[in-house]
Amino acid sequence: MLSQQIIDQFQPYDFDRLARKEKDGRRRLRLIALAHLKEGKSYLEVAAALHACRHAVMRWVQWFTAGGVARLAGLPHDWSTQRLAKEHEEAFRQAVEQLQRERGGGRVRGEDIRQLLARQFGVAYSLNGVYDLLKRLGLVWISARAVSPYADPVAQAEFKKKLRPGSRGNAAARHCA
Repeated sequence: MLSQQIIDQFQPYDFDRLARKEKDGRRRLRLIALAHLKEGKSYLEVAAALHACRHAVMRWVQWFTAGGVARLAGLPHDWSTQRLAKEHEEAFRQAVEQLQRERGGGRVRGEDIRQLLARQFGVAYSLNGVYDLLKRLGLVWISARAVSPYADPVAQAEFKKKLRPGSRGNAAARHCA
């Protein structure tokens, strides 16, 4: 049963009217629960009527007593504060591209990007979260092939010019002709 102090807190509020105006379904359900409690129903009766558990109804009453009607919106989720802000997305994109350029050889891994996000932007992502973020921003996280830091593009071009027409390295040219 509700204490007299809680019942006194309920008196100035018309929970039915507030519930009709509420757009958020979860918050509306919580307001309806408080309306039933204000009418004198027990936690079990309210929980059964709303297809909720008794502990949820009790938690909603605690939220209301702690912060009023505004507190019925629920608790903020920890993960919602961990996201990269929209205004930082372009800076993040440039930081990832810079990281790839600085790498020289090899590819940038998801773990490297996760550490970059933590270090430069102060947000903690899981590895899957990093890949989802990259996909959302249109960044390809796997480079085509690692480039050796010892590679000599001039020597490679010269080597390709010296290939004989029937050699294995020139198979693509044979099929196109």
